[in-house]
Amino acid sequence: MSRTRLLVITLGSVFVAHTGFAQTAPGRVAPDAPLSDLGRKLDDNGVRISAQVIDEYAHNPTGGVRQGETNVGQIRLGANFDLDKIFGLHGGNFYITGLRDYGSSLAKDYSGTYTKEQEIYKNQYNLWRFSVAAYEQKLFDDTLDVYVGRMGTTTFYGRLANTCYFQSGMTCTVPQVLNSAAGYSLPTSATWAGNVRYKPRPDFYIQAGAFEVNQYIQHTNGFDWSTGQATGVTVTAEAGFGDYNLQKIRYPGDIKFGGYVSTAPVSDPLYNTKGKSLGISGGTAAVSSDQRQGIYGMGEKVVWRPEEGSRQSLALFGGWIQPLETEEVMRLQTYAGAVLRAPFESRPSDAIAFVTNYYNISSRELEFLHDSRIKAGGKGWNDPNEVTFELDYDALLVPSIRLSPNIQYFINPDNSNIPKTSGVPKNMFVLGVKVTFNIGNILGLPSGPTLAD
Repeated sequence: MSRTRLLVITLGSVFVAHTGFAQTAPGRVAPDAPLSDLGRKLDDNGVRISAQVIDEYAHNPTGGVRQGETNVGQIRLGANFDLDKIFGLHGGNFYITGLRDYGSSLAKDYSGTYTKEQEIYKNQYNLWRFSVAAYEQKLFDDTLDVYVGRMGTTTFYGRLANTCYFQSGMTCTVPQVLNSAAGYSLPTSATWAGNVRYKPRPDFYIQAGAFEVNQYIQHTNGFDWSTGQATGVTVTAEAGFGDYNLQKIRYPGDIKFGGYVSTAPVSDPLYNTKGKSLGISGGTAAVSSDQRQGIYGMGEKVVWRPEEGSRQSLALFGGWIQPLETEEVMRLQTYAGAVLRAPFESRPSDAIAFVTNYYNISSRELEFLHDSRIKAGGKGWNDPNEVTFELDYDALLVPSIRLSPNIQYFINPDNSNIPKTSGVPKNMFVLGVKVTFNIGNILGLPSGPTLAD
């Protein structure tokens, strides 16, 4: 996206800020919005709508493989059907979502990093896609929650409440290494899955699920539900302790531990099928016979809040992801950060967020990048220790539109997305802007839960 287009989006957001749209609680509708009457009828009949547009711009004036700017975005439309209201089926819900991605990412076109500067970028296929189609059934006084259908793994696992204030894809919706190393499916390319969560009390749950691994879905419009192109299954489990509920608890916090096993084959980052270097000889990557396995832990805690019920709070968070096999681009990710809500008395719905990530590049990936550099006529080794920083200001322009300018800095950036480059990338500085439009709320349609995050 050009700077002119970015300016138009920003000024358009500011213009809408003066039109006075109102945000309401989930399931409620704004009284003076264009479709308020329809929204109330839909809600009374058990239908809630999710309609959102997310747009992310990024530019690296220094560092990376080369300098440039890109814009990516996603248009998402979905609905949640309360089957208790519709059919009298207590605890039953059905979810559908369709979406369209657009644009291309800075990491793919310019910076070359495995680590992303724009979270919304999922793949290179910009087309309308039918993604989520899932049934939920709550049982035993809502202590047991069962989901089946077309879903994404990242909806259920490795998530914290404070890690999605950032434009980069390093911690949202799940930490990047967990997403890439576990064969997780994203809601944008939902696959067949089942998940069961048992929550006997508000401060404890355990859950387990099985998710089809099928990369071919990325090429399609989402209506091909066959398993003919599936390459395996990812089985994952997680236990959570604590209740991160700012509405009920003054200092909420939680801790989560999980692990995964994936039968989907993983391509060797270094060798081709003839046992030669991919970087120098090219060819088709060898396929490892090892199962993909890994473990993780993460947590968050509000450490400051002037009084109970106050919008102001300071939360700290952190996590660790450890793949247990060697055929990965990264062999470790750790992260830590903080979110300050209501940073100013006049801005009670804003937030300032900071996060730092540490990555350890695997030895095989380092050798592959070194060989690719030699093939390109250069020399040099990437530093295995990559560190990133990001600072975001999340501003609520009006209750339905958020503007989030951000700054990112990379120490020892990798170039796994653009390996054929002669030089070792220098430290990188990135400027970004994220704009989020809650279209359903602007129109007065009832908002509801979604499985598309």
